[in-house]
Amino acid sequence: MMCKQFKKSTYVDLLAMFLLILCVASLAKANENVTINAEEGNHTEQHRETHTIHVASWQWEYVKSPLSLCIFVFFAGLVKLGFHHADFLSTIIPESCVLILLGTIVGAILLAIGDTGVFPDTLDPNLFFLYLLPPVILEAAYSLHDRVFAENFGTILIYAVIGTLFNCFIIGPLLYGLAAAGAMGSITINLTQALLFAALIVAVDPVAVLAIFQEVGVNNTLYFLVFGESLLNDAVTVVLYNTMKIFNEMDTIHVDQVFLGIANFFTVSLGGTAIGIIFGIGTAFMTKFTSHVEVVEPLALLILAYGSYLTAELFHFSGIVSMIACGLVQVQYAFHNVSTHSSTTVMNFIKMLGSVSDAVIFLFLGIALVNHKHYGHAGFIIWTLILISLVRFAGVIGLTFIVNKKGRVRKISYEEQFVMAYGGLRGAVCFSLVIMLRPTGIAGSLPDELRSIFVTTTLVVIIFTVFAQGITIKPLTKLLSITSANKGTVSLSEEINIHVSDHIMSGIEELIGQFGDNQLRVVLEAFDDKYFKRWLQRDPLRKNEEIMALYQEIALQNHYETVTGTQWEDEDEGEDDDDEKEMLVKPEAGDQEKNDVHAPVNPMNIISAVPTMPQSKLSRQLSRQISVDEEPDLYLKRRLMSAPAISPLNR
Repeated sequence: MMCKQFKKSTYVDLLAMFLLILCVASLAKANENVTINAEEGNHTEQHRETHTIHVASWQWEYVKSPLSLCIFVFFAGLVKLGFHHADFLSTIIPESCVLILLGTIVGAILLAIGDTGVFPDTLDPNLFFLYLLPPVILEAAYSLHDRVFAENFGTILIYAVIGTLFNCFIIGPLLYGLAAAGAMGSITINLTQALLFAALIVAVDPVAVLAIFQEVGVNNTLYFLVFGESLLNDAVTVVLYNTMKIFNEMDTIHVDQVFLGIANFFTVSLGGTAIGIIFGIGTAFMTKFTSHVEVVEPLALLILAYGSYLTAELFHFSGIVSMIACGLVQVQYAFHNVSTHSSTTVMNFIKMLGSVSDAVIFLFLGIALVNHKHYGHAGFIIWTLILISLVRFAGVIGLTFIVNKKGRVRKISYEEQFVMAYGGLRGAVCFSLVIMLRPTGIAGSLPDELRSIFVTTTLVVIIFTVFAQGITIKPLTKLLSITSANKGTVSLSEEINIHVSDHIMSGIEELIGQFGDNQLRVVLEAFDDKYFKRWLQRDPLRKNEEIMALYQEIALQNHYETVTGTQWEDEDEGEDDDDEKEMLVKPEAGDQEKNDVHAPVNPMNIISAVPTMPQSKLSRQLSRQISVDEEPDLYLKRRLMSAPAISPLNR
């Protein structure tokens, strides 16, 4: 009960703190937009009012931006709550559709009352990339720490890197060729401008599709293929966009600049990865010494993860790649060192930040739908919708054919390929990138008319993909009979079989002289246990060893109780380690004679010959290893009690 109250109060405090930060940030932004003349006028007015004492006054102009933002976030939370309770609605449309509708309604209300100065009419790029995007990326990075993601990492890289490049350099030239041939009507666009638009329109937003996948329960392979590809696709898209934007500002593009652009792609990605790993290692090393100051643990995890993003952007590397690498290292090592409460706080706090960021992004998208002066070019919009669909299907099918032929054990079926291609929804990233385009010589050198065409087309693509494809992908998933994930609890015997199979396959690969994935996994795990975990974790004890030690202890406990008829009792945690080795309570004198009849052999001699670990000590160590969403007692019950207790004497 106390734990639930603690969690509830923690979430409320964190929400209040975040809203306060938003208010301060919005206020600072509003103050920057005030002109010098207005400041002088306000100063004069305030000087006059200093001679009068006010009991209460109305200062709407002073607080309208942060207060309006707080009110919107609050109502967005209420809408999300009602949406998930309304089963008839949540089973039909994605959550992204509801947030876009809410943002559009707010924008229409502000436009109707004539007070459009409450929020900026466009999403500021610095606000998006420095404040709204990092929480979404960090939440996704924590979710990527899974064996299925690691096993499919090569395939995900092929989809994210080669697939994104394929889409960009096919869509861009095709748009330019169609415009030059007159198939779009009257429009003036050159090749670099077409490539610039193609670089931003290929950014995929996974929010709506992944929410549907979780509800339907698709298999983990398909889930992580779509999830990983869309997340890394955003990083590749940002690098492509910046490169094409520079090319668009050049009068003449020389060959050396093309090669420098290719080299920049690798340096930005590898540099971001290196910075993320360094910050992740720093987090793990710092949390080794926070056992007595647990309040620092969430701060270390969040600040260093955000610091990796900012540091990468400081050196013009990829902040998205840096935060993904940092998050994965933190889950692998740093989460082992922190307490259960700290890890739970971090996970729930970052989920809340991600939800608030999505709501604010769709608020600006809705305002842009209402307040922007749109210039729609029907031919350009129609051809863009056709090309992004056809080229994505061609890319997914072609790349899947290659990866299936190159020795992939678990083949990607045609039904899964269709869902992967159909799930290429556009969202926040491409909207933010197109808003960054400035007309006439600033950050893109685009004519006003062409920039308006790009903005309007991007908004139409987002609305079409989120509503049309997002609503229909769930029925298609059921119609295609996509393999569902195994929702049952994995028993101890199943988990042991998985590890035994890994070692057997590794041995077979070594015998036939082939260094495959299984042998690589075993080598990396052994190296990780021998070096990295000992350096970066406070008490490096492998979960497999913990499970087997505790399973052995429970088996001995059941055997002793069966033989002697006495109860196995645990020692107090305050006793010394030498006293902890004495695990059994001797029976009273009256019961010893009765027990001797049933137990002619002293079980103490048998048990003392088998190395065991004190249960209290093991529980303390195990509490640092279990999932952050599950209590230790529930974890032990689920993992261990599902398997029969086999006595070591019968082995």
